[in-house]
Amino acid sequence: MPNEQEGDFAVLLKDRARLTKVVMASHPFDVVGWDGYLYPFTFNANDFEPITGTVHLPPPIHQTFEIRGYVVCTFAPRWLDHHPEAVKVPWAHDNTEADEVLFYVRGQFGSRKGVEPGSFTLHPQGIPHGPHPGTTLKSFDAQRTEELALMFDTQYPLQLTEEALALDDPNYPLSWMG
Repeated sequence: MPNEQEGDFAVLLKDRARLTKVVMASHPFDVVGWDGYLYPFTFNANDFEPITGTVHLPPPIHQTFEIRGYVVCTFAPRWLDHHPEAVKVPWAHDNTEADEVLFYVRGQFGSRKGVEPGSFTLHPQGIPHGPHPGTTLKSFDAQRTEELALMFDTQYPLQLTEEALALDDPNYPLSWMG
């Protein structure tokens, strides 16, 4: 049950060895489902500006968080590579040390066909993947992308639940065949 009291409520925040006292106008337990932590910051993906270069840069330039066991990358709207011969979509690759999960939030995804907002893709460790046929050449004229997607690269292989397996699209691997 949330505590909806109003008044002055002192909360002590710990950042490494430093303690900071914050006084709140309402009780910090005024939410349903509180997990026991107060997060003193927000992250707006619309304000994130990844590094761009003359050629396509690898995903770590999109990394926004590193947590024990995985990293989070934010593919936010951005200018694309500016070399006249730059391939502006990810090259074919496999993740030798991570499972890769992408959640597509909005926009047109230049390297993928048939992926729409709300889609999830999973590329398990060691499985080659990359741009769909035709998207590499199409990328040469692109100057900017308005896509927004989140990627999670995991340190350990993911164990899929029965519910996740039920969502599998058996045609997804065939989408690279053109």
